[in-house]
Amino acid sequence: MKKKKEIAKKIGKNANTVGDFIVEYKTPLLLVGGAFLGWYVIKNTTKGIAGVFKEKSEQVTIDLPISSQKTTISKTQSQQFAQQLLDASNHMEPLYGTDEETIKKVFLQLKTAEDFKLVYKAFGHKNYNGWNSPPVGIFRHLDTYEPRDLVYWLKSEIKPSDGEVYNIVKARVESAGWAF
Repeated sequence: MKKKKEIAKKIGKNANTVGDFIVEYKTPLLLVGGAFLGWYVIKNTTKGIAGVFKEKSEQVTIDLPISSQKTTISKTQSQQFAQQLLDASNHMEPLYGTDEETIKKVFLQLKTAEDFKLVYKAFGHKNYNGWNSPPVGIFRHLDTYEPRDLVYWLKSEIKPSDGEVYNIVKARVESAGWAF
């Protein structure tokens, strides 16, 4: 029991010493604490702001088995076709909208399901918002968009009312195993 009283007395004495130290140096302690807190807040705020302006990757690797014996186009052609489809979906001049004629021309050159798979893989996932995606310039940071695959883009841009283009696209996409 005596030992507990001695320990309590020591703790009380040390607490008084710490309390005296805090009272004596409260201004420098508040300044140091405030500086640390300010640094911490600024550091985390800049990380958050940087995250908003960070580019969202459109380079998505798609693991899709493609039989090269059944393709009629090259990998380079598939990349060109993927870019043409993106450009056709973002068609701007003279009227805004989808360039169905370009999409039709591309799909007429895709003779097999494997050709479409090559183009699908080359397209990857592009940021889609329905209005000239992916957004560019300063507005890309204010826009809401999602990385979407080629089938999503085509479903969003081509409708049954587009007639022959819709039928050509639908047939080729479905031959590759996707629902359209």
